[in-house]
Amino acid sequence: MDSPPLPDAASTDRHAAAVRVGSTPGASKLLVLDLDETLIHARETPLDHPEDFRAVGYHVYLRPHLADFLARMLERFEVGVWTASGEIYAAQVVERIFPPGKLAFLWSSKRCTTTRDWITGGYQTVKNLQKLKSRGYPLESIIAVDDTPAKYARSYGNLVTVREFLGERDDAELPLLAQYLVQLADVPNVRAVEKRNWRGRVGFDATSRASLDGHD
Repeated sequence: MDSPPLPDAASTDRHAAAVRVGSTPGASKLLVLDLDETLIHARETPLDHPEDFRAVGYHVYLRPHLADFLARMLERFEVGVWTASGEIYAAQVVERIFPPGKLAFLWSSKRCTTTRDWITGGYQTVKNLQKLKSRGYPLESIIAVDDTPAKYARSYGNLVTVREFLGERDDAELPLLAQYLVQLADVPNVRAVEKRNWRGRVGFDATSRASLDGHD
């Protein structure tokens, strides 16, 4: 699902600078997390249960088990956030859900690439991981988590797709996802691991023959 039309502005770089960034010492993998419908759900009108907080006027609902998930990921990975939403909104959300100084980076819609879909004639927003490669992160060591596969149309080998989160209080995706991502933490080349049916692979060796799909 596309992110809601959250505002961006010419001053967004100043807001991004207000978010302290850091890294996890000794981490060998970069974990790139989406925000909307992956970690949180934001909407203009409230659901039938209280929101966790407000950001740029939106009611924000945290995915269940989010705090435990992020704590575990920050122990094992260098973690960055890349959202297709505006930077002011993203900075406000990140400040509420991440400990200060723990993110390697926060990227917003300004870092995304708009491409033409020649089949439908429309346009789509893509997160091009080559932009991270040029900053020193090898593609074989980048794991991206997103609810929209089309955002990583050029990098399917790096993507772990999660179910869209729309504010359900009984959602149980993150504990299972945490187990799977930890399995990938020591894999030499994450692009060589079949991840499309990852829920059925939790608890198995990620480098086993059944898990490899030959991504270059």
